[in-house]
Amino acid sequence: MTPIVEEALKSLTIRVNLSTGLLHPQDESAAKELFQLLSKAGELLHATEIAEWASRNNWQDKHAKALGELAQKIDQGGRVVIRHKGQWKADFLDQLRARVAASAV
Repeated sequence: MTPIVEEALKSLTIRVNLSTGLLHPQDESAAKELFQLLSKAGELLHATEIAEWASRNNWQDKHAKALGELAQKIDQGGRVVIRHKGQWKADFLDQLRARVAASAV
């Protein structure tokens, strides 16, 4: 997992209700939109890595597994419907890159 993907997962984890995972439509849309941004930027999204990271970061195991599966589906070009668009700012990917660069110093 790249530092960009990890930083993105941290941002998602902050905004999602971890007790329900992606059951809330806005949380689901945020995850879908985030994974699309990452995939389009060339980041690889592996189900196992993402699920394991989520489990270590307070996601319930079943929700962590669903998160990983969703990421991999999007990474493999699977179609998803985002019902609540605009969950992330247009420059969010640039913000992630800046945070990763700052933490590497």
